[in-house]
Amino acid sequence: MLLLILLWFMGLESQGEIKKARRVFDEMIGEGVLPSVATYNALIQVLCKKDSVENAILVFEEMVRKGYVPNSTTYVVVIRGLCHAEKMEKAMEFLGRMKDDECEPNVQTYNVVIRYFCDAGDIEKGLDVFEKMSGGDCLPNLDTYNILISAMFVRKKSDDLLVAGKLLIEMVDRGFLPRKFTFNRVLNGLLLTGNQGFAKEILRLQSRCGHLPRHFKL
Repeated sequence: MLLLILLWFMGLESQGEIKKARRVFDEMIGEGVLPSVATYNALIQVLCKKDSVENAILVFEEMVRKGYVPNSTTYVVVIRGLCHAEKMEKAMEFLGRMKDDECEPNVQTYNVVIRYFCDAGDIEKGLDVFEKMSGGDCLPNLDTYNILISAMFVRKKSDDLLVAGKLLIEMVDRGFLPRKFTFNRVLNGLLLTGNQGFAKEILRLQSRCGHLPRHFKL
């Protein structure tokens, strides 16, 4: 029965159906059919996607009050919903709660938060999350670096392009192979912002990685 309810939740579309689902959910509990964490997760996900993240958080808090322990999926769904609603400070609060509940965020969770901070223009906050991530047990992946390097081109500032170059070097040091496009983009950005010395360092790195442009003059 719980599986059928879960599948039903995921197929809901209209506001009326969502309100009906909440009614059925409450009636189910009233009749002694206790929901699982997975059922709560499904309801929270539907509310995040098709209703409001505020209502999703009310269900989350209700779940905790009733003695359920949120799992990683619960937190990821809420954090994604908050990011999508541009409630980044609240998303960071839930990221902290996730750690307190011993649900260590994975790299995909961090990448979502970093991406939304960068998309909102809060690049420094995105870098702060990256630093916390790098200093913990969860190491960045190729997507993490690509998100941040792309963000460094938004403001067209010389300092941002220096950060992009440093991130490029770090990702290579960690065993990731950037695309030729990424190398060329950083290289051109450094040259356009007057960072010729650093551009030469990136060019040497690019050569070591086998992505040296055929024709390039410094």
